[in-house]
Amino acid sequence: MRSFPSVLSAVILAISGARLVQGLPAPETSATALQERADGAAGFLSATFLGDVPHVFLHYSKADAPVTFSAVSGSKGELIPTLGTGGARDPYIFQNQVNGKFYILATDLDIGKTNWGDAQSHGSRSIHVWESSDGVNWSTERLVELMGPTAGYVWAPSATWDPAANAYAVFWSSQTYAGSDADHTGAAEGPFVYYSHTTDLINFTTPQRWESANFGNKVIDQEVADLGNGNLVRWYSDVSGGTGVVMDKTSEGLFGTWERIGKPVDVVWEGPAIQRDIVNPSKFYLWEDNYGGPGYSCFQTTDLYTIPYAACDPALSPSGMRHGAVVQVDQSVLSGLESA
Repeated sequence: MRSFPSVLSAVILAISGARLVQGLPAPETSATALQERADGAAGFLSATFLGDVPHVFLHYSKADAPVTFSAVSGSKGELIPTLGTGGARDPYIFQNQVNGKFYILATDLDIGKTNWGDAQSHGSRSIHVWESSDGVNWSTERLVELMGPTAGYVWAPSATWDPAANAYAVFWSSQTYAGSDADHTGAAEGPFVYYSHTTDLINFTTPQRWESANFGNKVIDQEVADLGNGNLVRWYSDVSGGTGVVMDKTSEGLFGTWERIGKPVDVVWEGPAIQRDIVNPSKFYLWEDNYGGPGYSCFQTTDLYTIPYAACDPALSPSGMRHGAVVQVDQSVLSGLESA
């Protein structure tokens, strides 16, 4: 999500389409490690959008050609939002490791109906949520409000399992205004990354700012890779002054101390998405969105901590995909996508 100048104030929520709770209902079953879920993986399912079409577009690829994607056919391959602004950007797809369902979270924004100034000061504070039991047939979306009236927008949601909370941490970026500035005409603070915990994508805890000494003054587009045993890598867009995507690592879990690695690619792009190879699990593909150009390009590495990464060979296809995410799927899901 392209961002511009942007506040932190205490946030009081009024949840629409979801209930704000201090405690969360227990997960349906005990959590299974993400790495175990990947054992039967046969391919990938990506969710992205197009710059001039604010819908979610689905593509799939096979394990032996991981960055060569094909569009899911017909209406199965395009999710058209009907709520909120009627537009969806920055979709994030993941498979819930507790109930096995797939979820897509997306920014509620149709920039064709507004402008970037208004989208930042008076944008939607909600996200779209779709769910699917098979990765092919998707529910009608629901709209979930995540921030209160001090926020100018909620952009680029993502979700990462937090074993300490036995729940998913849903992250997003917002800029906020002083509580006395009801019209959002004064100076904004941020954007910063916020999070809320949920076990069902319906009930959410009170949002908190993701505090980190390594974060800059203006950060968006978080992406996290869980390597197991508390080891994580995160990428995000630092928009404080032409920096682009940077990355950190930690061995202390989501809310531990993070150590800066640097810029994985020497470009000023955004919308990082990470894809882990199935055939060679030590290999990763980092997607970055050239928002002023053709959209996503990908870069590859067999050592996440050594930068810069090399350009993918072959290149990511098809061209034109914009800010989204990719998830591993098993053979039954892949077969369903191929025959949709």
